[in-house]
Amino acid sequence: MNENHKRKYFIFNGSKSYFDKKLVELSVENSGHTFRELIMLQDSARKNNDNNSRFDFKEKVLILSNDNYQSLVVAAIERMGTIIEEFTYENSYIYIHNPPRYLYEYLNKLHNKELIELSVENEEYSIVKDENNFNIKIDSIKQKIIGQNNAVNEISKSLWYLTKINTKKPYVVMLYGKSSIGKTELVREIAKEFFDNIFFEKHLSMFKNNQSFDYLFGTELNRRSLGYDLLERESNLIFLDEFDKCETSFYSAFYTLFDNEIFKDANYDVNMSGTLIILTANYNSLEDMKKHLGLPIFYRIDKFIKFEDFESSTIHAIVKKEISSRKKELGSLLDEELIYSKVSMLVNTQGENARTIKSKVQGVIEELLFENYVNTEN
Repeated sequence: MNENHKRKYFIFNGSKSYFDKKLVELSVENSGHTFRELIMLQDSARKNNDNNSRFDFKEKVLILSNDNYQSLVVAAIERMGTIIEEFTYENSYIYIHNPPRYLYEYLNKLHNKELIELSVENEEYSIVKDENNFNIKIDSIKQKIIGQNNAVNEISKSLWYLTKINTKKPYVVMLYGKSSIGKTELVREIAKEFFDNIFFEKHLSMFKNNQSFDYLFGTELNRRSLGYDLLERESNLIFLDEFDKCETSFYSAFYTLFDNEIFKDANYDVNMSGTLIILTANYNSLEDMKKHLGLPIFYRIDKFIKFEDFESSTIHAIVKKEISSRKKELGSLLDEELIYSKVSMLVNTQGENARTIKSKVQGVIEELLFENYVNTEN
Protein backbone atom coordinates (compact mmCIF):
# COMPACT_ATOMS: atom_id res chain seq x y z
CA MET A 1 0.00 0.00 0.00
CA ASN A 2 1.20 3.48 -0.87
CA GLU A 3 2.37 5.28 2.29
CA ASN A 4 0.38 8.36 1.25
CA HIS A 5 -2.81 6.30 1.29
CA LYS A 6 -2.48 5.00 4.81
CA ARG A 7 -4.44 6.46 7.67
CA LYS A 8 -2.10 8.07 10.19
CA TYR A 9 -3.05 7.51 13.82
CA PHE A 10 -1.54 9.47 16.71
CA ILE A 11 -2.27 8.16 20.22
CA PHE A 12 -1.57 10.33 23.26
CA ASN A 13 -1.92 8.79 26.72
CA GLY A 14 -2.13 11.28 29.57
CA SER A 15 -4.10 14.18 30.99
CA LYS A 16 -6.52 16.35 29.03
CA SER A 17 -4.08 19.26 29.25
CA TYR A 18 -1.30 17.03 27.83
CA PHE A 19 -3.50 16.01 24.87
CA ASP A 20 -4.48 19.63 24.16
CA LYS A 21 -0.82 20.67 24.37
CA LYS A 22 0.23 18.00 21.86
CA LEU A 23 -2.46 19.12 19.42
CA VAL A 24 -1.16 22.70 19.65
CA GLU A 25 2.44 21.56 19.17
CA LEU A 26 1.43 19.66 16.03
CA SER A 27 -0.73 22.58 14.79
CA VAL A 28 -3.73 20.26 14.59
CA GLU A 29 -7.02 21.91 13.72
CA ASN A 30 -10.31 20.12 13.34
CA SER A 31 -12.26 22.40 11.02
CA GLY A 32 -14.93 19.78 10.29
CA HIS A 33 -17.25 17.77 12.52
CA THR A 34 -16.25 16.33 15.84
CA PHE A 35 -16.38 12.57 16.36
CA ARG A 36 -19.46 12.98 18.55
CA GLU A 37 -21.23 15.10 15.90
CA LEU A 38 -20.47 12.48 13.26
CA ILE A 39 -22.00 9.78 15.43
CA MET A 40 -25.16 11.86 15.83
CA LEU A 41 -25.37 12.57 12.07
CA GLN A 42 -24.88 8.89 11.28
CA ASP A 43 -27.60 7.87 13.75
CA SER A 44 -29.98 10.42 12.27
CA ALA A 45 -29.36 9.14 8.74
CA ARG A 46 -30.03 5.56 9.79
CA LYS A 47 -33.27 6.50 11.55
CA ASN A 48 -34.58 8.43 8.55
CA ASN A 49 -33.37 5.71 6.17
CA ASP A 50 -33.89 7.63 2.95
CA ASN A 51 -31.66 8.93 0.17
CA ASN A 52 -31.88 12.53 1.32
CA SER A 53 -30.43 11.55 4.70
CA ARG A 54 -27.63 9.38 3.33
CA PHE A 55 -24.55 9.65 5.54
CA ASP A 56 -21.55 10.70 3.49
CA PHE A 57 -19.48 12.85 5.87
CA LYS A 58 -15.76 12.18 5.98
CA GLU A 59 -13.01 14.17 7.67
CA LYS A 60 -9.41 14.71 6.63
CA VAL A 61 -8.56 15.34 10.30
CA LEU A 62 -10.42 13.63 13.14
CA ILE A 63 -9.87 14.21 16.85
CA LEU A 64 -11.13 11.78 19.49
CA SER A 65 -11.03 13.07 23.07
CA ASN A 66 -11.46 10.37 25.70
CA ASP A 67 -14.84 11.76 26.77
CA ASN A 68 -16.12 10.85 23.28
CA TYR A 69 -16.19 7.18 24.26
CA GLN A 70 -18.69 7.87 27.02
CA SER A 71 -21.17 9.27 24.49
CA LEU A 72 -21.36 5.93 22.66
CA VAL A 73 -23.61 2.97 23.23
CA VAL A 74 -21.84 -0.32 23.90
CA ALA A 75 -22.50 -1.64 20.38
CA ALA A 76 -20.78 1.39 18.85
CA ILE A 77 -17.81 1.07 21.19
CA GLU A 78 -17.23 -2.51 20.08
CA ARG A 79 -16.80 -1.34 16.48
CA MET A 80 -15.10 2.00 17.18
CA GLY A 81 -12.18 1.17 14.92
CA THR A 82 -14.37 0.60 11.89
CA ILE A 83 -16.51 3.65 12.74
CA ILE A 84 -13.36 5.81 12.60
CA GLU A 85 -12.67 4.38 9.15
CA GLU A 86 -16.22 5.24 8.05
CA PHE A 87 -15.67 8.83 9.15
CA THR A 88 -12.26 9.32 7.46
CA TYR A 89 -10.39 8.96 4.18
CA GLU A 90 -7.60 6.48 3.56
CA ASN A 91 -5.04 9.25 4.03
CA SER A 92 -6.70 11.00 6.99
CA TYR A 93 -4.97 12.02 10.23
CA ILE A 94 -6.61 10.71 13.40
CA TYR A 95 -5.61 11.98 16.87
CA ILE A 96 -6.78 9.84 19.78
CA HIS A 97 -6.67 10.61 23.51
CA ASN A 98 -6.40 7.64 25.94
CA PRO A 99 -7.93 4.95 23.73
CA PRO A 100 -9.54 2.00 25.52
CA ARG A 101 -7.77 -1.34 25.24
CA TYR A 102 -10.12 -2.62 22.52
CA LEU A 103 -9.39 0.29 20.19
CA TYR A 104 -5.65 0.20 20.84
CA GLU A 105 -5.47 -3.53 20.10
CA TYR A 106 -7.49 -3.05 16.90
CA LEU A 107 -5.12 -0.33 15.68
CA ASN A 108 -2.04 -2.29 16.70
CA LYS A 109 -3.15 -5.23 14.57
CA LEU A 110 -3.59 -2.94 11.56
CA HIS A 111 -0.17 -1.45 12.20
CA ASN A 112 1.47 -4.85 12.43
CA LYS A 113 -0.02 -5.65 9.01
CA GLU A 114 1.39 -2.31 7.75
CA LEU A 115 -2.11 -1.10 6.87
CA ILE A 116 -1.84 2.11 8.90
CA GLU A 117 0.80 4.36 10.42
CA LEU A 118 0.68 4.47 14.22
CA SER A 119 2.47 6.72 16.71
CA VAL A 120 2.06 6.42 20.49
CA GLU A 121 3.25 9.00 23.05
CA ASN A 122 2.82 8.90 26.82
CA GLU A 123 2.80 11.79 29.26
CA GLU A 124 5.79 11.68 31.59
CA TYR A 125 5.27 12.28 35.31
CA SER A 126 7.90 12.67 37.97
CA ILE A 127 8.62 13.85 41.45
CA VAL A 128 10.42 17.22 41.47
CA LYS A 129 14.03 16.02 41.65
CA ASP A 130 15.59 19.19 43.02
CA GLU A 131 18.40 17.69 45.11
CA ASN A 132 19.97 21.05 45.97
CA ASN A 133 16.79 22.30 47.64
CA PHE A 134 15.63 19.00 49.14
CA ASN A 135 16.40 20.06 52.72
CA ILE A 136 14.65 23.38 52.23
CA LYS A 137 11.51 21.57 51.07
CA ILE A 138 11.61 19.16 54.01
CA ASP A 139 12.15 22.01 56.51
CA SER A 140 9.11 23.76 55.03
CA ILE A 141 7.04 20.62 55.59
CA LYS A 142 8.27 20.31 59.20
CA GLN A 143 7.12 23.86 59.93
CA LYS A 144 3.61 23.04 58.70
CA ILE A 145 3.23 19.57 60.28
CA ILE A 146 3.51 20.21 64.01
CA GLY A 147 4.37 17.46 66.47
CA GLN A 148 5.08 14.69 63.94
CA ASN A 149 8.83 14.99 63.42
CA ASN A 150 9.35 11.23 63.26
CA ALA A 151 6.68 10.86 60.57
CA VAL A 152 8.18 13.70 58.53
CA ASN A 153 11.66 12.20 58.90
CA GLU A 154 10.41 8.83 57.65
CA ILE A 155 8.59 10.25 54.64
CA SER A 156 11.72 12.31 53.89
CA LYS A 157 13.67 9.08 53.44
CA SER A 158 11.06 7.85 50.97
CA LEU A 159 11.03 11.13 49.03
CA TRP A 160 14.83 11.10 48.81
CA TYR A 161 14.71 7.50 47.57
CA LEU A 162 12.23 8.50 44.84
CA THR A 163 14.40 11.50 43.98
CA LYS A 164 17.42 9.28 43.40
CA ILE A 165 15.84 6.08 42.00
CA ASN A 166 13.56 5.56 38.99
CA THR A 167 11.09 2.96 40.23
CA LYS A 168 9.02 0.75 37.97
CA LYS A 169 6.09 -0.26 40.12
CA PRO A 170 4.33 2.18 42.49
CA TYR A 171 5.86 2.97 45.88
CA VAL A 172 3.08 2.61 48.47
CA VAL A 173 3.17 4.35 51.87
CA MET A 174 0.62 3.98 54.64
CA LEU A 175 0.22 6.88 57.11
CA TYR A 176 -1.68 5.62 60.14
CA GLY A 177 -2.79 6.87 63.55
CA LYS A 178 -5.76 8.64 65.11
CA SER A 179 -7.93 11.07 63.19
CA SER A 180 -6.95 14.72 62.65
CA ILE A 181 -3.32 14.56 63.78
CA GLY A 182 -1.67 15.60 60.52
CA LYS A 183 -1.84 12.72 57.99
CA THR A 184 -3.84 14.47 55.30
CA GLU A 185 -1.99 17.73 55.90
CA LEU A 186 1.31 15.94 55.29
CA VAL A 187 0.10 14.63 51.92
CA ARG A 188 -0.92 18.11 50.85
CA GLU A 189 2.46 19.54 51.86
CA ILE A 190 4.27 16.78 49.95
CA ALA A 191 2.18 17.65 46.89
CA LYS A 192 3.05 21.31 47.29
CA GLU A 193 6.80 20.80 47.67
CA PHE A 194 7.46 17.82 45.38
CA PHE A 195 4.63 17.50 42.85
CA ASP A 196 3.89 21.09 41.78
CA ASN A 197 0.86 21.08 44.12
CA ILE A 198 -0.94 18.54 41.92
CA PHE A 199 -2.16 15.12 43.03
CA PHE A 200 -4.85 12.55 42.29
CA GLU A 201 -7.18 12.11 45.27
CA LYS A 202 -9.90 9.62 46.17
CA HIS A 203 -11.80 9.33 49.47
CA LEU A 204 -12.36 5.62 49.96
CA SER A 205 -14.97 6.09 52.68
CA MET A 206 -17.31 6.86 49.78
CA PHE A 207 -16.80 3.42 48.22
CA LYS A 208 -19.72 1.45 49.61
CA ASN A 209 -21.98 0.14 46.81
CA ASN A 210 -22.16 -1.61 43.43
CA GLN A 211 -21.39 1.63 41.61
CA SER A 212 -18.12 1.80 43.52
CA PHE A 213 -17.34 -1.78 42.49
CA ASP A 214 -18.00 -0.89 38.84
CA TYR A 215 -15.78 2.18 39.16
CA LEU A 216 -12.84 0.29 40.65
CA PHE A 217 -12.93 -2.68 38.30
CA GLY A 218 -14.44 -1.04 35.20
CA THR A 219 -17.58 -2.13 33.32
CA GLU A 220 -18.99 -0.55 30.17
CA LEU A 221 -16.80 1.93 28.34
CA ASN A 222 -19.48 4.60 28.54
CA ARG A 223 -18.92 4.83 32.31
CA ARG A 224 -16.02 6.35 34.19
CA SER A 225 -13.63 4.00 35.94
CA LEU A 226 -10.49 4.17 38.05
CA GLY A 227 -8.40 3.26 35.02
CA TYR A 228 -10.01 6.05 32.99
CA ASP A 229 -9.32 8.60 35.73
CA LEU A 230 -5.75 7.43 36.34
CA LEU A 231 -4.98 7.85 32.64
CA GLU A 232 -6.23 11.44 32.96
CA ARG A 233 -4.17 12.22 36.07
CA GLU A 234 -1.75 15.16 35.99
CA SER A 235 0.60 13.93 38.72
CA ASN A 236 2.37 10.80 39.91
CA LEU A 237 1.21 11.42 43.49
CA ILE A 238 -1.86 9.30 44.24
CA PHE A 239 -3.68 9.96 47.53
CA LEU A 240 -6.15 7.33 48.75
CA ASP A 241 -7.68 8.77 51.91
CA GLU A 242 -9.41 6.74 54.64
CA PHE A 243 -8.27 3.41 53.25
CA ASP A 244 -9.63 1.70 56.37
CA LYS A 245 -13.16 2.87 55.52
CA CYS A 246 -13.19 1.10 52.16
CA GLU A 247 -15.22 -2.11 51.89
CA THR A 248 -12.87 -5.08 52.20
CA SER A 249 -14.48 -6.71 49.13
CA PHE A 250 -12.93 -3.92 47.03
CA TYR A 251 -9.34 -4.55 48.15
CA SER A 252 -8.59 -6.93 45.29
CA ALA A 253 -8.80 -3.93 42.93
CA PHE A 254 -5.72 -2.55 44.65
CA TYR A 255 -3.63 -5.73 44.28
CA THR A 256 -2.63 -4.91 40.71
CA LEU A 257 -2.54 -1.17 41.40
CA PHE A 258 0.06 -1.54 44.16
CA ASP A 259 2.03 -4.40 42.70
CA ASN A 260 2.50 -3.77 38.98
CA GLU A 261 3.90 -1.26 36.55
CA ILE A 262 0.69 -1.51 34.49
CA PHE A 263 -2.70 -1.21 36.16
CA LYS A 264 -5.52 -2.90 34.26
CA ASP A 265 -9.25 -2.59 34.69
CA ALA A 266 -11.88 -3.97 32.34
CA ASN A 267 -11.12 -1.42 29.60
CA TYR A 268 -7.86 0.46 30.20
CA ASP A 269 -4.15 -0.19 30.70
CA VAL A 270 -2.44 2.50 32.79
CA ASN A 271 1.31 2.93 33.24
CA MET A 272 1.89 3.50 36.96
CA SER A 273 5.72 3.43 37.01
CA GLY A 274 7.32 5.88 39.42
CA THR A 275 4.04 6.57 41.20
CA LEU A 276 3.97 7.47 44.89
CA ILE A 277 0.73 6.15 46.38
CA ILE A 278 -0.04 7.44 49.87
CA LEU A 279 -2.75 5.81 51.95
CA THR A 280 -4.17 7.14 55.20
CA ALA A 281 -6.00 5.14 57.88
CA ASN A 282 -6.99 5.50 61.53
CA TYR A 283 -5.42 2.27 62.78
CA ASN A 284 -3.65 2.35 66.14
CA SER A 285 -1.16 -0.42 65.39
CA LEU A 286 0.23 -2.62 62.66
CA GLU A 287 -1.51 -5.62 64.23
CA ASP A 288 -4.89 -3.87 63.93
CA MET A 289 -4.07 -3.10 60.33
CA LYS A 290 -3.11 -6.68 59.47
CA LYS A 291 -6.30 -7.98 61.05
CA HIS A 292 -8.57 -5.59 59.18
CA LEU A 293 -6.83 -5.37 55.80
CA GLY A 294 -5.68 -8.96 55.55
CA LEU A 295 -2.18 -10.06 54.66
CA PRO A 296 -2.52 -9.95 50.83
CA ILE A 297 -3.03 -6.17 50.81
CA PHE A 298 -0.90 -5.51 53.91
CA TYR A 299 2.21 -7.01 52.31
CA ARG A 300 1.71 -4.98 49.14
CA ILE A 301 2.34 -1.77 51.13
CA ASP A 302 6.02 -0.77 51.05
CA LYS A 303 6.23 1.43 54.15
CA PHE A 304 4.21 2.18 57.28
CA ILE A 305 4.55 5.52 59.07
CA LYS A 306 2.81 6.01 62.39
CA PHE A 307 1.46 9.38 63.55
CA GLU A 308 1.70 9.77 67.31
CA ASP A 309 -0.92 11.32 69.60
CA PHE A 310 -0.29 14.99 70.31
CA GLU A 311 1.86 15.81 73.33
CA SER A 312 0.93 18.81 75.51
CA SER A 313 3.57 21.00 73.84
CA THR A 314 2.16 20.10 70.42
CA ILE A 315 -1.39 20.90 71.55
CA HIS A 316 -0.18 24.29 72.80
CA ALA A 317 1.56 25.02 69.50
CA ILE A 318 -1.50 24.03 67.43
CA VAL A 319 -3.78 26.21 69.56
CA LYS A 320 -1.48 29.19 68.97
CA LYS A 321 -1.29 28.41 65.25
CA GLU A 322 -5.06 28.10 64.91
CA ILE A 323 -5.68 31.41 66.68
CA SER A 324 -3.00 33.12 64.61
CA SER A 325 -4.59 31.78 61.39
CA ARG A 326 -7.80 33.70 62.29
CA LYS A 327 -6.02 37.06 62.54
CA LYS A 328 -6.93 38.26 59.05
CA GLU A 329 -10.54 37.18 59.49
CA LEU A 330 -10.97 38.91 62.86
CA GLY A 331 -8.94 42.04 62.21
CA SER A 332 -9.13 44.28 65.27
CA LEU A 333 -12.33 42.71 66.62
CA LEU A 334 -10.59 40.46 69.16
CA ASP A 335 -7.17 40.25 70.79
CA GLU A 336 -5.27 37.01 70.22
CA GLU A 337 -4.11 36.78 73.83
CA LEU A 338 -7.69 37.12 75.06
CA ILE A 339 -8.78 34.27 72.78
CA TYR A 340 -5.89 32.12 73.97
CA SER A 341 -6.63 32.74 77.66
CA LYS A 342 -10.19 31.51 77.15
CA VAL A 343 -9.29 28.54 74.93
CA SER A 344 -6.51 27.33 77.24
CA MET A 345 -9.11 26.68 79.94
CA LEU A 346 -11.03 24.37 77.57
CA VAL A 347 -8.22 22.47 75.89
CA ASN A 348 -6.92 19.28 77.52
CA THR A 349 -3.23 18.42 77.76
CA GLN A 350 -3.93 15.03 76.15
CA GLY A 351 -6.42 13.52 73.71
CA GLU A 352 -6.89 16.62 71.55
CA ASN A 353 -6.58 16.68 67.76
CA ALA A 354 -6.71 19.36 65.10
CA ARG A 355 -10.50 19.16 64.76
CA THR A 356 -11.25 19.39 68.48
CA ILE A 357 -8.84 22.31 68.88
CA LYS A 358 -10.33 24.14 65.90
CA SER A 359 -13.83 23.61 67.26
CA LYS A 360 -12.90 25.00 70.68
CA VAL A 361 -11.18 28.04 69.19
CA GLN A 362 -14.24 28.68 67.02
CA GLY A 363 -16.53 28.38 70.04
CA VAL A 364 -14.49 30.88 72.06
CA ILE A 365 -14.38 33.38 69.17
CA GLU A 366 -18.15 33.20 68.74
CA GLU A 367 -18.69 33.59 72.48
CA LEU A 368 -16.40 36.64 72.76
CA LEU A 369 -17.92 38.34 69.71
CA PHE A 370 -21.42 37.81 71.09
CA GLU A 371 -20.41 39.16 74.53
CA ASN A 372 -19.10 42.30 72.81
CA TYR A 373 -22.41 42.67 70.97
CA VAL A 374 -24.47 42.25 74.17
CA ASN A 375 -22.28 44.73 76.06
CA THR A 376 -22.62 47.25 73.26
CA GLU A 377 -26.41 46.90 73.15
CA ASN A 378 -26.63 47.40 76.91
